[in-house]
Amino acid sequence: MSFNKNQLKLTPAYIILIAFTVFMAYMLGWILFASFSSTRGIFTGNLFQDGLNLDSYRQIFFNSNGLLTIFNTLIYTVPSSLLLIIICAPAAYVLARFEFKGNKLTQQLMVIALSVPGIMITMPLFFHFSSLGVHDSRLVIILLFTANSIPFDVYFLTAYYKNLSYSYEESAAIDGAGPLRTFWEIMFPMAKPAIITITIFNLIGKWNAYFLPLIFANTPGMRPVGVWLETTITSMITTGNYSGMFAAVVLAASPTIILYFFLANRLLQGVEQNGVKG
Repeated sequence: MSFNKNQLKLTPAYIILIAFTVFMAYMLGWILFASFSSTRGIFTGNLFQDGLNLDSYRQIFFNSNGLLTIFNTLIYTVPSSLLLIIICAPAAYVLARFEFKGNKLTQQLMVIALSVPGIMITMPLFFHFSSLGVHDSRLVIILLFTANSIPFDVYFLTAYYKNLSYSYEESAAIDGAGPLRTFWEIMFPMAKPAIITITIFNLIGKWNAYFLPLIFANTPGMRPVGVWLETTITSMITTGNYSGMFAAVVLAASPTIILYFFLANRLLQGVEQNGVKG
């Protein structure tokens, strides 16, 4: 097998990536094994000296609101991600393919909104929702999760639609299809790679969200994974239950790791076709 000069130049990068991958695999594996061990086994370095320990997971699921937390996170994450596609896909298509007064201004406002720190709007929102008496609501959190990601999603999908050929719409117009039908039956399916990519971003981002739920959902019955994990880890460290701490970490991180593992190729495909490099 022969290697060209470009491949030889990339050899150090490959070595670094392989080393980093091995390191991360080792760390993730150790955390997983530690979650099935005992605290004594963790500190002695012999993880399974007391056998397979499932008590930490029983405590996490049934005594630490683990099941309720998963339910809350799904309630916040899935509907908001679906709403984002329903709202942002048509909006991005209109901004990308139609010329109208205020088009460029709207796109500029979306970019400006990306630069606004979340803390600047979170506290005023909390004040107004508290004044209305509706801050302690799952529906409010879903709407906030949705609104918080609209600028990025619209920006991302607009860039994708701009790269699609106009010939598809011209052919649809010849066949008598109107703009709405053209979008849902032709252009929306063609944007599938970008739709999948942005949905993965949304699911992972909402699942791991911390600051917004900390303000609006910081009660035992409404906490999502991010806030629950911080509270649980603090409690486990205080009581010296390090096995339970690692079990909580595994429970919180597993869904996003599994999602990314199975959809990584779709994610990279969508980013590459969108022309976004990073």
